[in-house]
Amino acid sequence: MILYIILTFSILINALLGWYIYKLLKNLISMEDQFLEMKSKLLEFATHLRAINKVESFYGDPTITSLVEHMKRLAGEIENYSQVMVVFEDDLQEDTDDEEAQA
Repeated sequence: MILYIILTFSILINALLGWYIYKLLKNLISMEDQFLEMKSKLLEFATHLRAINKVESFYGDPTITSLVEHMKRLAGEIENYSQVMVVFEDDLQEDTDDEEAQA
């Protein structure tokens, strides 16, 4: 009798932990998607800023030049962070390559 109680309790705890892990992973994937979206928008802004800096009327403007330098530093920091943040991209690519090789 006590074995059935312990087994039921264990199943409930495992189900609860499984649900919690599912929610955590779902949240992590959502954060990763938002981060990648932010990264692409910042890189698009950096490209636009470089294009403005190359325009003859703004070329050499100290404010725009400092903005370009600041954006370069920010892009480097984002790239370093993205190597840590993007957890699943390499694994996903390897899985896709393996599936294509088997087909």
